[in-house]
Amino acid sequence: MFITNKKAEVKGSHAMLEPGHQGWHFVQQHLISPWFHTTIVRCEDGEEFHEVVFIDNLQALTSFLDVADMGVQVRSVRLVSPGWLNGAGDWRMEILQEVARNQEGTSWRYTLQNGRQYYFPDAPPQVPTTYCVQMFPKPQTDIE
Repeated sequence: MFITNKKAEVKGSHAMLEPGHQGWHFVQQHLISPWFHTTIVRCEDGEEFHEVVFIDNLQALTSFLDVADMGVQVRSVRLVSPGWLNGAGDWRMEILQEVARNQEGTSWRYTLQNGRQYYFPDAPPQVPTTYCVQMFPKPQTDIE
């Protein structure tokens, strides 16, 4: 979950926000879990608007992708991982290729564009484990 601070809220004419939106100069994220930096394109009145959406967990990402089908194109999803997950000791942002869940539903495998794999919430399994349920990208269904 992202944390907002009342002192960081953007107010007045500097905000340039749509009705119902709030602006923040910064948000916080605890150094606990990965999150997603998602670039989208939405079309409105014949114009393209490129935006970035910060998504705090995998369940929210899959929900967002379901909604994104309605007039929004997802251009890229980047995994933002804490150092304990990526092994670098600090945050990294890398292009996400796939997320799969193990059969038991207890662990996720993040596969990056460069082929590296991170396992969450646990370390890589010591015994062969099947990650068969694809969470991202959404499996395509052919409609004929």
